Amino acid sequence: MPDAHDPLPPVDIISDADLFPQLMAALHDMHGEIAAVQRPAGYVFYGLEDPGAEMYLLYRGRVRLYTISPEGRALTVLLLDAPAVFGEVTLAEGAHYDSYAVSVTPCTVGVVRRDALRRALQAQPSLALRFMTVMSRRLRAIERKLSDIAFKSVPQRLAAALLGLWAERRDIPPTVRSTHQQLAELIGSHRETVTKAIGDFRAAGLIRVDDDAIHLVDLVRLGDLAYS
Repeated sequence: MPDAHDPLPPVDIISDADLFPQLMAALHDMHGEIAAVQRPAGYVFYGLEDPGAEMYLLYRGRVRLYTISPEGRALTVLLLDAPAVFGEVTLAEGAHYDSYAVSVTPCTVGVVRRDALRRALQAQPSLALRFMTVMSRRLRAIERKLSDIAFKSVPQRLAAALLGLWAERRDIPPTVRSTHQQLAELIGSHRETVTKAIGDFRAAGLIRVDDDAIHLVDLVRLGDLAYS
């Protein structure tokens, strides 16, 4: 059970630090320097079912991968923190992107085309194996998220999200700065449902809410709820 000194890990926030150096070195050896470009917050790199011809190298910033239900409700699949890669479906000939990718913060990215990525992986089997390991880890994170949506209640998922988002920054006092809509998209719920759960958390003394911040008042009870 977590407490103030043992919070949950960040929720669905992925970094590929163990892959990035070897991948960058292999690409540099074969193709020279990968040009870096700046993109503002809110920049859409690709959309669902767009042709997947390029993979992106995230040098700086954060990117959100999300999908949209037939009813138009957004679900955050993963948050990627630099260094990371995204758009890896480009490896498959004729593949299409299986999510939307948008920058959460200003980002610095490089672009790698399919043929360049394939040659780099073919030239270094150890890199290809590491690439597969990273993608498998990402798939497990998505499967865990879907399992939580299927089997855990909104209050359980919300408690875990609040603790995880705080664990990313470790602000003292414990504080999370996310809108109700962002939290709803992160845990796979509706904004109205999240707003009600936040009201229940306030009434129970678990959190305190200011205009732009959610203060985590009782970390132990939030942890009990998240793990129950």
